[in-house]
Amino acid sequence: MLQNTKNYRPDIDGLRAIAVISVILYHINKSIISGGFIGVDIFFVISGYLITQHIIRDIEKNRFSIIEFYRKRIKRIFPVLLVVIAVTLIISLTIQRPADTVIVARSSFASIFSMANVYFWLFLDTSYFAAESSESPLLHLWSLGIEEQFYIFWPLILILIYKSIKGLSFFIIFTLIATGSFLLGDYLYPTNPSFVYYMLPTRAGELLIGALTAHAITRKGNLKIPKNIVTTLSITGAICIAGSLIFLSKSQVFPGFRAIFPTVGTALLIIAGHYGNSLATRILTLRPLIWVGLISYSAYLWHWPILAFARYSRLEIGLINGLLIFILTILLSWMSYYYIERPTRQYNGSAIKIFAYQFAIPSIIITVFTLIIMRSGGYFLHLNADEYRAVAQKTLPAYKYNYVCQSWEITPEQVNGDNCLVGESTSTSPTVLLWGDSNAAHFIGIIGTFAREEKFQFKNLEHSSCPPIFSDPEKFVSAKVLTKCRSSLTTMRKASDKYQVVIISASWPSYQTKSNEFLDVFFDTTKQLAEQGKLIILLGKIPVIPTYDRLCPEKSINLPYLKCNTASRVAISNDVSSINTDLKAFASKTKNVEYYDLEDYLCPNGNCSAYHKNGEALYYDTNHLSLSASWEIGNDIYNTSGVPFPFTLISSLR
Repeated sequence: MLQNTKNYRPDIDGLRAIAVISVILYHINKSIISGGFIGVDIFFVISGYLITQHIIRDIEKNRFSIIEFYRKRIKRIFPVLLVVIAVTLIISLTIQRPADTVIVARSSFASIFSMANVYFWLFLDTSYFAAESSESPLLHLWSLGIEEQFYIFWPLILILIYKSIKGLSFFIIFTLIATGSFLLGDYLYPTNPSFVYYMLPTRAGELLIGALTAHAITRKGNLKIPKNIVTTLSITGAICIAGSLIFLSKSQVFPGFRAIFPTVGTALLIIAGHYGNSLATRILTLRPLIWVGLISYSAYLWHWPILAFARYSRLEIGLINGLLIFILTILLSWMSYYYIERPTRQYNGSAIKIFAYQFAIPSIIITVFTLIIMRSGGYFLHLNADEYRAVAQKTLPAYKYNYVCQSWEITPEQVNGDNCLVGESTSTSPTVLLWGDSNAAHFIGIIGTFAREEKFQFKNLEHSSCPPIFSDPEKFVSAKVLTKCRSSLTTMRKASDKYQVVIISASWPSYQTKSNEFLDVFFDTTKQLAEQGKLIILLGKIPVIPTYDRLCPEKSINLPYLKCNTASRVAISNDVSSINTDLKAFASKTKNVEYYDLEDYLCPNGNCSAYHKNGEALYYDTNHLSLSASWEIGNDIYNTSGVPFPFTLISSLR
C-alpha cells in the first residue's frame, strides 16, 4: 500500500482531499464554495513540495537521474490520464456535435503532449458566438500542462545550481522569483487574463512555494520546534486556506497576489505536519480524508468531463443531480485508482518499457484517432453524419458565407473589390450599401430577396462589434476592438460617398448601454448622410430570445429528448422596443430617412419566437438570425405581401 511507503505523509493526502473536494464542489455549483478553485493551487504547492524534496535528496546523494525522474512521472501521470482522454473522445463521438468533437480532439492532442494550457490560452473560444467553456470536457487539463512544463525546467535548474547555491541564497533567489510570478499575474491580468490563468510564468510561483517548503524542510528537517509554534503555523495555514475558500471568487484577479494566501497556507500546513501533531494535522489524517486523497488525482481527472457532458446534455445540476455526479466521480476515481493507477505505478519495468507501454504506444493510438477526427471535421464515426451536415448548414451565422463581408476590420480591398455583392446583377456599379455590424449581416438574406425582386444589387460591409458612426467610437466599444473599429470607420466614411442608398443596422442597445450618448452620435451620422441626398434605411433590432439554445437543433440529433422548439415565447424586451421606437421616430421626422423592422413577422400578437411556425429555427443565437433563415424570411414576406416599403423606393432612385 502507498501508505507504507518510506517518508509517507498521510496529512498531505488529507490536503489533497481538501483540494479535490473544493474543486469538485466549486465546479458543481460555485455558490457552494466561492473560492473552491484554489484547490488547484493547493495541488501545485503539494506537487512542488513532494517532487522537489525527492530531487534534492537524490542530488545530495549523487543518485539523481533525469531518466528515472521522467520514468516515475510517466507512471504517476499518464496511464489514467490517457484512459480519461480516450473515454472522453468516445463519449464526445457518441453525444456531441461533430464540431464539438473536433474541439475535444484538438484539446486531447494538446493534453497528451502536456500543452493543454497553451491550447486553451491560444484557442479557447471566448468570442461573442462562443459555446460555454463549462462544456469543454478537457478544459481542466490546463493544470497538468503547467505542472509538466514546470518539471521540464525545474530538475535541470536544481542539477545545475543546487550544490553551488544552498541555504539562504537559494531561498532568497527563488522567493524573489516566486514573488515576481505573483506580481506578474496582477500586472498582466487587466490586459491578458487568459494568459495569467493558463500559463506557467504566472503560476510558477505556486509550485515554487512548494519547492521552497521542500528546501527548508530538507535543510532543517531535524529542528525541534516548540509545540506552540507548530500550532500557530497550522492555525495560520488553516485560516489562509479557509479564508481563501470563503472570500475569494472568480470575479477577482486570480492568480496574482491573492494566490499567496492559499499557497502559503498550504505550505504552513505541510511544515506544521512535518514538525508536530497539531489539531489540523490530526484532522487531515482522518482515514476518510486520506482515502479521498489517495484517489484525488483520478477524481480531478474524472469530475470535469462528467460535469461538462452533463451540462452539454442540458442536465440541470441541482442538489440531487449534483450529489449523483459527486458519487459517480468518487466511484470512477476509486476504480481508476485501484485498477489503473496502482498497478501501473507498481510496475517495475525499464524506462524504455514504461515509456513505450504507458505513454508512447497509447499516445500514438489516441493521436492518430484525434488527427482522423480533425481531418474529417468531426464526422469520423459519427452516426447521422448527413443529418448533422444538413442541420449545421441551416443554422450557420452570416459571417460563414463567402459573400458576406463581416470582419473585425473593413479594408480598402473589401470596399473596392468585386465580392460582398448580393442581389440582381447590373451593368453599373451597385449604388446600395448595407453597413453595420453582425446585426446588419444577418439581414442580407432578407434584403437579398427584396433586391432580387426589385432588380437592384447591394454591397455589404460589416465591422464586428463596431457601431456605424463617423465619430470616434471609444465610448461605445471595448478596448480590444477599438483600433480596428476606428480604422474601419475611417474606411467606411470614404466608401459611403459612392452609394446613393445606405441601409444601416447594428446592435443598437449594446452601444446605447455603454453610453447613452450613442443615439445622438448615430443620428448625427445619419443626418450627414441624408443631407447628401442619399436614401437612408434604418433597420430595427430583432427581438432577443434569451431562452434560445443555438446548438439545440444539432444536439437533438443524438440527444432526442431535447425539445428545441418548445422554448417559451417571450415579449419583446424593453430595451429593444425602446430603441426601435426612437429609431422609428427619428426616421419619421428626418428627410430621406426611413425605418423598417421585423417585429410583425417575428412577434405575431406580441409573442416573439426563435422558431418558424413549421418548427424550424430562425435564429443562429439569442439575437442573430441564421443566414439561411434570413433568406426564408425574405421569401415569406415577399410571398405574403410583396416587397415592403421602404425597399420599393430603391428601384425608383436607380
